[in-house]
Amino acid sequence: MEELHKTLSHIKESMDRYVIGHDDIKEAILLGLIGREHVYIEGPPGTAKTMLAEIAAKAANLEFFFYQLNRDTRLSELVGDYIIHRERDDKSELIRQEIVKGRILTADICVLDDISRAPGEALNVLLRVLNERKFGKERIPLLTTIATGNPARDDYYNEPLDLANLDRFTLQLRVVGLIQKNQWDMARQVIDFYATHDFDNTVIDPASSDSLKKDRDILLKVKLPERVKEMLLGFVSDLMTRFDLNDNNSLITDRTFLVKAVKMLKSKAVLEHRWVVEPQDLIILKYMTTFRVPPEVHEKVEDLIEEAQQKKNDDVNEEGQPDQAPENSERSEEGEESTETEVQPTDEQSDQVSPYRKEVHYDKIKMEGQRKDESSPLNKEKIDDLDVILKVIEGEVQRSIASKREAPGGVPKQYRSMRSLEDCFDSDPGETSVWVENAHPNTPRVFRRTRKERGGRVAVIRDISQSMTGKSSLWVSMVVIGLVEMARRSKMAVGYVEFNHQSYKYLDDGRFFTRNYEALMHKSMETQCSGFTDYQNALDDALKEFVLVRGGRQHVIFLTDGMPTSGDKEVKAELKLAKKTGVAIHSIFIGREQCPPILKKISKDTGGIHFQVMPNKEGMVKIFELLN
Repeated sequence: MEELHKTLSHIKESMDRYVIGHDDIKEAILLGLIGREHVYIEGPPGTAKTMLAEIAAKAANLEFFFYQLNRDTRLSELVGDYIIHRERDDKSELIRQEIVKGRILTADICVLDDISRAPGEALNVLLRVLNERKFGKERIPLLTTIATGNPARDDYYNEPLDLANLDRFTLQLRVVGLIQKNQWDMARQVIDFYATHDFDNTVIDPASSDSLKKDRDILLKVKLPERVKEMLLGFVSDLMTRFDLNDNNSLITDRTFLVKAVKMLKSKAVLEHRWVVEPQDLIILKYMTTFRVPPEVHEKVEDLIEEAQQKKNDDVNEEGQPDQAPENSERSEEGEESTETEVQPTDEQSDQVSPYRKEVHYDKIKMEGQRKDESSPLNKEKIDDLDVILKVIEGEVQRSIASKREAPGGVPKQYRSMRSLEDCFDSDPGETSVWVENAHPNTPRVFRRTRKERGGRVAVIRDISQSMTGKSSLWVSMVVIGLVEMARRSKMAVGYVEFNHQSYKYLDDGRFFTRNYEALMHKSMETQCSGFTDYQNALDDALKEFVLVRGGRQHVIFLTDGMPTSGDKEVKAELKLAKKTGVAIHSIFIGREQCPPILKKISKDTGGIHFQVMPNKEGMVKIFELLN
């Protein structure tokens, strides 16, 4: 272990010398090197992601491969060059293709910058190689991959990695800059250092040995005590039950938390120069939950780890009688945090578009206080058909965004005819070689590349008129939160409009469609109901936002409990605009009385789904009518 520690210390010192702060990323990179697991670091440009990964790779004294992915990245650029062999005899000709292995296939450490920009063809094979550490039937020497990516935001023009692809990276981190974290002392150190140093011309000294490669079985020698094992299982159990995590809102798998987590705990012990895992090593679980659980849950992971440790200590001290006070205290704190201030949009909070239309910015929403219309708690157990409604809507949304379109960076599934000489770069190599030598009208086949339509947009339009006060409003809030969680899973951008006789359109940094899911969920629980009902302005506000963006079939979820009493009650212009822009409007009417015929018409004419749900005195809500 001594030789290994010299190497790890050298890598850490190299990172500390050129990068101030970001201790979590440095530790995660070292853990990935020890445990031979992959690391994914996500953050905005200019936050030292790539720099740290490159320094670690150079300082480790191992063969490394660095590549910045882009939309035009080809598989051959990652795994090696293709060579075409042509063999002839008197009667026949044989053309075969061979790969000269290189790059990822021969490297010990890979640094992949901007991995979220990689096209489907390259990304699918790349992730399979990273996961299996094999290419074909042959194993490759790869120890770890450090990948970086930008957040999935419209202004970064990148597509988010889905959860299944992210799961290939055992350690996952989200990083922000020193300025965003208000770490001004460290910011001063950065200024002082780079005022006298030029990193671009710096040579990183490699470690004196390749102990990282030699000490392959070191983790097998590290002991995992029974006590720590029980703490790990207790943490995972609490994480699942307390926050109601399931396959729809998280990715808690046996592979990650029963196999990979043990390797990371042992790696932490090695990093601390120990042969036995200790309870404090559980802190590394925060690196394994960043993108596997919702962000609001990840914020509480460190508290859960402390609770798991405290529970086990109490079990030992009191002979198996656990003290429930910490858990009850935490739940009490959560209950206090979940109550929020009612916020009614005012003229000072919004930019007035018309006397009946207002814009409100998320950063002006208060997150404290108590909601006035909350008479009693309403949870999922009291809503019989909430999941049914959400699953039906999600199925309709997924069908519309699962369609495939032809794209240069897509996955090659079929062949098509050649359209121009530029297609030669993507044609069948054997056919192209024959065609070039003996040109004829039958051109070589070209790969037809397709890509699934990812992301998409959905707008939620919610009635906040006087009649929505009480349990109906709470139930609608649960629906909105469920819809936002659905959008998060599908990486969809969401827009939010509230209406009574006015329309309140909410903006995030000037944009209507946003992936700021936390702000949307907070807003859904802050509503104060008043006024009367006007469908027209709210629909017009949302549909005009769809006109401004390009895309395929998009969706509006319209929730109300009343008849329109002002404006154009037949919303003729809005219905025409929805058809023109290809927006499906799904309507949900809450109440026992007859549903307004216009709601059914809107859903039917735009290809949407219509629900009518009925609440009762106990707060139970059931589907009364479903038209698909």
